[in-house]
Amino acid sequence: MTSITLCNYKQHYQQELSQLYYDAITKLAPAYYNQQQIKLWADYPRKYPEEFAELLMQGNVIMALNNKGTVIGFGQLNPQSYVSLLYVKPQYHRLGVASTIYKHLEQLAYITHQTTLSVTASKLSQPLFEKLGFELIDTEIVIRTDIQFERYNMVKLL
Repeated sequence: MTSITLCNYKQHYQQELSQLYYDAITKLAPAYYNQQQIKLWADYPRKYPEEFAELLMQGNVIMALNNKGTVIGFGQLNPQSYVSLLYVKPQYHRLGVASTIYKHLEQLAYITHQTTLSVTASKLSQPLFEKLGFELIDTEIVIRTDIQFERYNMVKLL
């Protein structure tokens, strides 16, 4: 695993997180999604920057920084029992960054006396969440601007 430091989100990182989100989806999701799905998903922070900024201010957002102080991943707990926005720079994919962020988010949930954690995982993230101990509750199909996505509702007992 690479050496990382975890810290709380600060607003001046919004653009960096927006780019990380875009890069993670456009580089890592093509094995699982078609180009229409990827474009719709990846463009969210660029198309709706105010909404993305507001989303980042909710709950607990934890960033992972490398030894140069560059953000290499981030994740969110919002509300206290729901894992959201877990993304890692493509060059740090499968190096333990997402797992490290998740473990910190789990500790935050535990501190606030949560008994379960939930996530709506993508095809890309479902294997990670299974590895972290989440169980599949159901599969759902959502439609965004006539584009269909398959997602996985998962839960973990703490």
